Amino acid sequence: MPRSELNCREFVDLIRRLREDELSGVDRRLFLHHRSNCLRCADYLKGYELTITATKGIAEESRVSSKMMMPESLVRRILGYKSNRGDRLDR
Repeated sequence: MPRSELNCREFVDLIRRLREDELSGVDRRLFLHHRSNCLRCADYLKGYELTITATKGIAEESRVSSKMMMPESLVRRILGYKSNRGDRLDR
């Protein structure tokens, strides 16, 4: 018997497939119906989309910019500290 609605966990599990256009027509209708009837999931989806957009923007800015956000010498020191002392940073 085909499903007639989604619960919130199923909704969240389908977000990636929706973004990649991998949902069947039935799953897409169930997803959109749930989004329109569940304020929590609609808000979650908005936050998810904003996070993706912000992350892509930051990645694009760092690709366009020839400067690193942190000085290279600081990055080397941090990485050197970690490799010299393992994962223990509490010293």
